[in-house]
Amino acid sequence: MLDLDSLPGDDLAVNLADTVMLAVSPSIDLLDDGHARFWAAQASLLPEGARPPSAEQTRRLRSAVREVLEAAVVRREPEAWAVERVNAAAAAVPTSPRLTADGAWTTWHGEDGGEIALAAVAVAAIDLVSGPRAAQLRRCGAHDCSMLFLAANSRRVWCTPSLCGNRVRVARHAKKAP
Repeated sequence: MLDLDSLPGDDLAVNLADTVMLAVSPSIDLLDDGHARFWAAQASLLPEGARPPSAEQTRRLRSAVREVLEAAVVRREPEAWAVERVNAAAAAVPTSPRLTADGAWTTWHGEDGGEIALAAVAVAAIDLVSGPRAAQLRRCGAHDCSMLFLAANSRRVWCTPSLCGNRVRVARHAKKAP
């Protein structure tokens, strides 16, 4: 079973979506005991000045991001509420390009920093589903896993080959055994 320490780390939006495990009943919310750990693990993917938003804000955006990504995986239109929520989060923090000696980069303008993290996730989701990487977005092929991932290799079918992939292969081998 995946936990916050073994998220594939492919993308900020995918990582947030994967903090709820839907293929088990009842679902498991990895943010219940790991909200601060999740945001700490994402620090390298967040803009400068971003601070962890509240758990409630995080879960609210996660539900919308999950819906948008799931819709992209199955090639259907996402629910309107999810699109509105993602767009609102992305628009909540203005950005501006800055030119430095090292090149151009984006500055995020958030008064308290907490909304920057949510905006970064929303922008990552928008970029993912509307860009060339959308075709790489997949749901894990293991029947007991709901994780999403970006497949750089077109043959990849499991979120984490060393976990889900091994479980599937072991089960397949056990089924063949006399």
